[in-house]
Amino acid sequence: MLSALSIILVLSIKSMDISAKDYHQLRIMVRAIPPDPYAPQLVPFILENKLDTLVYQLAQAPGVKEMYSGTNNTATIEFQIYEKLRELASEKELNELLYHDSPVVNVYAYRALRTNQMTIDCDVETSLLSDTTCLEWYINENLITTTVGEIIQTPF
Repeated sequence: MLSALSIILVLSIKSMDISAKDYHQLRIMVRAIPPDPYAPQLVPFILENKLDTLVYQLAQAPGVKEMYSGTNNTATIEFQIYEKLRELASEKELNELLYHDSPVVNVYAYRALRTNQMTIDCDVETSLLSDTTCLEWYINENLITTTVGEIIQTPF
């Protein structure tokens, strides 16, 4: 009787080990965790939440794009992402995005704060108004090279 109990115990422990290994492999497969945490990844990880994904997409944008583009007035992808950012982000998150490395993200976060009539950190606003970082601003099909400060001062 004792040997039967020990066999069942060993088999259940072994099955838990296999299921834990399968779960680990599944997490690697869906890119929830890296296969080797010390190896550089070719494919970026899935970002933690929807807001992170939107910020990442805006940071990859070539410049600030206005609502419509071209002769058929189709909404630009960047503006659609900005609209989602404006809906999802809180005042605190948008103020934190003003410190982002990407000037495009800074401009869109500032616009979202203004459009949502939220409080903007005064020190950051002052530094953005005097920011001379060059970036491209797409208005319809026209490309204008300007600074962050000039875009922020222009009504949208």
